[in-house]
Parts: sequence; C-alpha cells; structure tokens
Amino acid sequence: MLGAVEVVVGGVRVDVGHARQRDVLAVLLIEAGRVVPVGTLVDRVWGERPPRRPKTALYSYVSRLRGSLAKLDGVSLEHDHGGYVLVADPLTVDVHLFEHLSGRAKSTTDEHAALELYDQALALWRGEPLAEMTSPWADSVRNELERKREAAALDRDDLRLRLGDHDAVLAGPPPAGAGEERREAQRIEALHLAGRPADALRQYEKVRSRLAEELGADPGPRLRRLHERILAGERQSGEKPIPRRLPAAPTSFVGRESELKSLDRMLGARRTVAVISGAGGLGKTWLAVRWATAHAGEFPDGQLYADLRGFDPTHEPVPAERVIRGFLDTLGVTGAAIPADPDAQAALYRSLTAQRRMLVVLDNARDTSHVTPLLPGGPVCTVLVTSRHELGGLLTAHAAKALPLRPLDENEARELLVRKLGTTRLAEEPEAAQQILRQCGGLALAVAIVAARVTARPGKRLSALAAELHENRLDALDTGELSASLRAVFSGSYRSLDDRCASAFRLLGLLPDGETTKAAAVALFGDSRPLRALCAANLLEETPSGRFRLHDLVKLFAVELVHATDDPATRLAAKTRLFDHYLRWGSAAMDLLSPDEPYLRPTPGTSSGPQPRFPDYHHARAWLDDERATMLALATLSPEPALAGHVIRMSSLLWRYLYVGAHYHEALTLHTVALRLARPDTTEHGFAAHATGMALFRLGRYGDATGHFDRALSTALARRDDLLESMARDGLGSVNDLRGHRRAARAHYELALDAARRTGHALLEGIALCNLGTNHSWSGDHRSALSFLTQSRKIALDLQSPGLGAPVLAALGNVYAGLGQGDEASAHFRRALEFARSGKNTNVEVTTLNDFADTESGTAAIALYEEALSLARRLGYLHEYARAHHGLGRCHRSAGNDGEARRHLEAALAAYTEASAPEAAEVRALLDGRPPLSGSDPTPPLTLCELPPVVR
Repeated sequence: MLGAVEVVVGGVRVDVGHARQRDVLAVLLIEAGRVVPVGTLVDRVWGERPPRRPKTALYSYVSRLRGSLAKLDGVSLEHDHGGYVLVADPLTVDVHLFEHLSGRAKSTTDEHAALELYDQALALWRGEPLAEMTSPWADSVRNELERKREAAALDRDDLRLRLGDHDAVLAGPPPAGAGEERREAQRIEALHLAGRPADALRQYEKVRSRLAEELGADPGPRLRRLHERILAGERQSGEKPIPRRLPAAPTSFVGRESELKSLDRMLGARRTVAVISGAGGLGKTWLAVRWATAHAGEFPDGQLYADLRGFDPTHEPVPAERVIRGFLDTLGVTGAAIPADPDAQAALYRSLTAQRRMLVVLDNARDTSHVTPLLPGGPVCTVLVTSRHELGGLLTAHAAKALPLRPLDENEARELLVRKLGTTRLAEEPEAAQQILRQCGGLALAVAIVAARVTARPGKRLSALAAELHENRLDALDTGELSASLRAVFSGSYRSLDDRCASAFRLLGLLPDGETTKAAAVALFGDSRPLRALCAANLLEETPSGRFRLHDLVKLFAVELVHATDDPATRLAAKTRLFDHYLRWGSAAMDLLSPDEPYLRPTPGTSSGPQPRFPDYHHARAWLDDERATMLALATLSPEPALAGHVIRMSSLLWRYLYVGAHYHEALTLHTVALRLARPDTTEHGFAAHATGMALFRLGRYGDATGHFDRALSTALARRDDLLESMARDGLGSVNDLRGHRRAARAHYELALDAARRTGHALLEGIALCNLGTNHSWSGDHRSALSFLTQSRKIALDLQSPGLGAPVLAALGNVYAGLGQGDEASAHFRRALEFARSGKNTNVEVTTLNDFADTESGTAAIALYEEALSLARRLGYLHEYARAHHGLGRCHRSAGNDGEARRHLEAALAAYTEASAPEAAEVRALLDGRPPLSGSDPTPPLTLCELPPVVR
C-alpha cells in the first residue's frame, strides 16, 4: 500500500483483481482487524459516484477477494455485524509495519538502533501510497501517510546529524519549498558540519529570502540558532578555533606613552577602527603590535594579524583576497569549504567574524581600498590599521579614528638607543651619541639601523659612525639589506605615488630648506593638486600654522631623486617658478612695510599659483619673517647663472627689510652674492655694492664698508644716478661720523641731501636732513641740529611715516639732552622706542636705548644699557654692543664697582678696537685711570637702512 496496492507472498505477487476490487482490499487492509460497515466501504471506494447497485458490486468484489486470499495462511475475509473485516496480522501490512517501526524508533533511547528502525520503516515505501485510488478518502489517507513519512525522514536526518552522518543528509533530495524549514535547517547544518560554511551561509540566505517572499516570515528559532553557530565558527563539538596570530611585542619598544593612551581611548568601544599613520620608519608597526599584545586579553575570540606590505621595497602589496584566504584558514575553515569566488570568501570572512570579540591588526596598508575588504562583519570586532597613507577614505566612510604618528622626541630616541646599545656604550662617547641622534631625526628605524651597525661591529666607534652620517646620512643609514635601509623605505613610499605626485615630490628636493607654504609649493609644482596627496601619503607634513614640512631625511631622499631623475631644464623651470613666487609675494609685502619708497624695489613680475593678499602691515611682516630663511637660502646656495637676475632682484627687494630687522649677517651673504652676479658698472652692481657696504658697516667692518660705498658712489656718478649717489654718500658719511671725522661726514651728508632733492623723493630728503641734524648735534651745534631735525620731522608728519619719525625723535632726544632739557629729551626717547618697537625696527631701538641711557644715571642708566647690550649681542651690531659695555663700565665705576666696571670696559675696548672706532681711546684712558677724553659722541647717524616700516 506504500505504493500500488499489492499482495505479495514469498516474493510472488498474488492476483487480487482489477483496480476497483483492489480499492476494496485497500480499505479493509487499512482497517485490518476492525469491522468496516458496508456503507463505509461503499463511501470510501466510490465516494460521491457509486454504481447503480453498490452493495451488489461490493458483494461481488468481496467474494472474489475471498477466493484470492484463501491460499494465504492466517488471512481471511469475513462478514460480521453488517460489515466486513479482514483478519490478519497488522504487521504483515506495510502501512501498519511502517507506523510500528517509526513508533519504536521514536521511543528508543539508542540512537543507532533508532536510526536502523527509521531506515527499515522508510525502506517500505515504494512510491505514492494507494497509488490507483481516486476517492476523497484515499486522498486523505494518502496525505496523512505522506506526512508521517516526512516526519520519519526528518527524524532520521536529525539522528544522522547527531551521529555525524551529514553526507547521508546531503545525499537526500533538496527541500521543495519555504514550508520545509526543518529540512532546510538540516541541510544547512549538514553543509556546515561537512566543512562548507560558505555554502551553508548561502543556503541560509536563500531560505531567509524565500521565507520572506513566499510567507512573509522570518526564519524560525532552529534556523536562527544554527545561523549564529555557523557565524561563530562552532564545530560539531561546539568549540571555536581561537586564533592567536599577533607577532611578538618588540623588546626594545620605548616611549610613545601619549600615543598608547590615545589608542586606549580610541579602541575602548566596540566596533572601532583606528589608523596609525605616518612616514616610513617612524615605528608604526612597533606601536601597533605593542598595544595589541598588551591588550590581547580583551579579545577572547582571538587576534588576527596581516602584513599587507603596502610599501614593501621588494614585494608588491599583498592582495586583500590572499589575506582573506589566510584569515579563513586561521579561523578553521577547511580548504574544501572555502568558496572559489573572492567576493564569497570575503562574505564568509565577514560572517565568521560578525559575532566575535576579536582584534584584527592590518599592518602597512597601501590605501583605503586595500583595507576595506578586510574589515570584519558585525558590531564587536576592533581593527587597528597602520599605513604611510592617512587613509582618508577609511576615516570618512567607516568612521575610523586617526592617530598621526610623529618622530620620537629627543628623550625617546635616546632611550631607544640606550635600550639597544646600553648606557655604558653611549657614556663612552656622549658627543658622538648626541650627533647620531640628531642625524636620525627621531625616526625609530634610523636609530635601530645605527644600533644594528654598531652591534654588528662592536669595535666601531660612535664618532666614526657620526662622521659617516654627517657625510651622507642615507648611505650611513643602511645595513646592506633592503628591510633595514632608510633609502629603501622611502623608495617604497615614493613608488606608491602616481606620476604627477612623484614629479612634485622630486621637485621638493629643490627647496632650499625643508619647509614651504602652500602658495610656494603650488608655484614650484606648477600644479595645485599634488600637495594634498603628498600630505596624505605622509611624505609632507602640514604644520598647525599651515606651513608644509619635509622631514630632513625625506628631504635628502627628494634631493637625490630630483638630480637623478629630472633634467637640468626641468629643474631650472621649477626653480624659476619658485623664485618668481617669492619675488612677487615679497614685493607685495614690502609695499606694506615701506610704502613710501617703491623706487628702492624692482618692478614686481608675475608668478604662478595663488597671488598675495596681505590684509595689513602685520601680516606682511609676519610673512617676511617666516619666509626669510627660505628666500635667502634660495638666493645664496649655489645660485645658477641663469637665475642671476632673480638673485639680484631678491637682494634689492629685501635689503630694507633685512636692515630694519638687523639681520646683518644674512644681509651680507645675500648682497655679496648679488654683487658677484651683477655685471660691473651697472646700476644693479652699484646698489649691490651699497647694500653690501651697509651690512659691513653694521657689523663694524668700517674699512671694508668704505670700499663698497666708494664703488657704489663711483657707479652712481658715472651713471648720473641721484638715488644711488644719495644712498652711497649717506653710507660714507656714517663711516666718517663713527670714526670721528665730522667735517668729512657733513660734506657727504650735504651732497646726499642735494642728490635726494634732485630725485624728488621726500623720504630720502628727510633721511638726509636727519643725518645732518645728528652730525651737528655730535659737533655740539644743537641749534643747527634742531633746525635740520625739525625739517625732517615735518616730512615724517607729511608722509605719516613712523619709519622716519622714530629716528628723528631719537635724534631730537639727543639734541634736547645737549640743550639741558632732560624731561623733553626723555619724552622724545620714549616715543622713539615706541615707534621702533611697534615697527620692529631693531636698529633704531638699540641705538635709542644707548642714547637714552647716556642721558640717565645710576640704576636707570644701567637698566637701559643692559637692555641695549642684550639686543646688540643678539643682532651682532658691534658698535652698539661696544657702546653698551662702555656705558655700563662708566656707571659701575661711578658706583664704586671697580671689578664690574673693568669687565665691561675691557669688552668695550675690544669691540671698539675691532671696529677701529675713536671711542677706543676714551675707554683705554678709563682703564689706565686717566681722565676720559672729551668731544666724542658715539651715537651713529641715521642711515637709509635704519628706517622702520610704516605702521598705519
């Protein structure tokens, strides 16, 4: 009956008649041992379409069945109480035997025996039950038997799964629809137990989608629990493989306390991604591994680690697909269970990590796309990434937290070297050790390479290694292996750049120092785009002030590259763009610093990149202060002949700023180079000679200064250049005045005034008038001095120029002091100091301090002299330095402090003698105990270079 209705005896089928007759037999077999009323038989056999005489037909079928069954032992068909009963052992009927075996299997506690009973029961099935019957009763019996068969098959498969026979489950027919959730669960579990979690998860997703689409329902509890087990990576035993893949913590790790605390804060929450970024060689991996190993216990489900080799000097970056394959192996997924499709592998990896409290360390990532496929699924994993790139995409799209790494500070670098070489070794050569640390620039890898070289050759002195570093740092920071070569590390970062950024990085090697502004960099590159990319790659650092900085060692690498890769024409074009930028911006700044004398500056040209927009004097002055070193180095360090005109224009542009700021040594270097590059007997050559002479004058080299002023004057007279003549005579007058040659000085000043008036430049005239007034004051003719100074002050007021007003006020202070009007003198000195300090005119400030001190006495004078001495010492202003010592010597002598007086007087004598100044005689007399000489007044005249900027 579990198929077609048949009677089989000893393997031989017994003929029990035609189909309808077999239907009667089927009803009696189902009810074996129980009386079936005639009406019930008719209804079950024919349903709603009985024959005309159903009882007659039934009697006929029963009679023939008796004959067929008569030959069977223990089987009879009898009439009883208005119905019929088939007398037989129910277990000889397959339907009843199936139910008997299934019931025994369900009740037994021996799972192996139960499985055998289910196998026997289900083996009875030969096809569709009651296959030929078409009545409603037959349909209901058939459905019930199919339900029981399905239940038995499901129970058997549960047993198979518990007993490890998952292959038998998979060999069965697949589930037919969304209603077979239990069978789906069995099949998914079988796939998982067979080591095929990816297939299991895919099957689960299909079931989930089908349930939602067909039934509008979610998976049931069993499926959900099973899904969680698969995601957790549980085996049949319920155990999870716990990966412990972190490298050993670096034994020589030092410092980085603030960074470790930052990581504690960043990674304290669940589902956190943190990125440690920075240039190659800073120690990002050491920091990441140090933190990870210290916190491994906080991740009970394990730790994964992968070196992605994003910037490896010898290997290509490790593809994310290969890393995922390795992670799956580590997580216990067998090879056969790993899907071939990379996307499916990534999905499996995310699924396996979704519910795990794990730490994933992704070291040396190339970019965001390198990391994204490796991010685990779920809300509980923590990811720590290191990269030379800042990984902006990861910060943006995945809310990663950033920890930019900076070089080790001096103490941390020293501690690292001590950890590797020992305290004794460094104590033997402390100066060499300090030089080595300075040359390593805080790069942990550089320190480690130095230590490795010393360790490999114990007899090598630190001083010898320091000398190597001084000669060629990149050569010295190389152990001979690419993994321990700083040049190779930088090369890995460089190779990651596209062509445009690589070219821009090389051009950074043309910068005279390691810093630049955005505008200068854009001008150098001829392109604004690479700047952001170089910062993101941590080859360039943006400082809090908005400037851009190259690490010293990275700068050396860029210098090597630009000279090895770019041809001379490319380098020249880039340097020209950079020069043009500084000339254009410098000109705009000087227009605000000294708006009344544009005639002293070259006509500004054009430049590429952003154009200058200084809102006021203070911003312009700040820009000049920030860029001074770069501009001077650009102009003076091995200038190319093709850029000679640029250097000369830079000299003309900056000379006022350099002298107002008292940058004498830098001025001398710049103007000397310009003088050498300018063609003789040209106006440019004359102005460069004058500028060089003024620097020499302020440094106390009066003889050399005079020679340069004479050359400038000769050029001015030959070319009938009134502007240059006035400036040159101004310089010659200053030298003569400081040497005590008042009449010669006055003659030059008078001619300087005439030349100034011929130029029509009022400011130039005001300077000449101020110098004449000072000269008369020194000569004791205070009335004449007051006349000249009053004219000069009127010009300063007309021009609203504190630049002229400050030195005029100081000179008037001297005049009023000479006239015995002390209060008026003090008031003028104080106003002069206010003007000088507000305009950062250190020349006027230091001379005014000494002038003011000369009019005071006691502690007030000492305080002013000491302030002047400190400022003059910092500036290198030899004459004012001598004046301050001289004044302090007099004050201390008057107070009876003979020892202190002698110390200052001896310092003053040395400085005056070096400058060939006439005051030396007075100081010598004081030291010898003789009365001081009269008639000398050391206050120098105003020179063109002393003018402070205008502050409006």
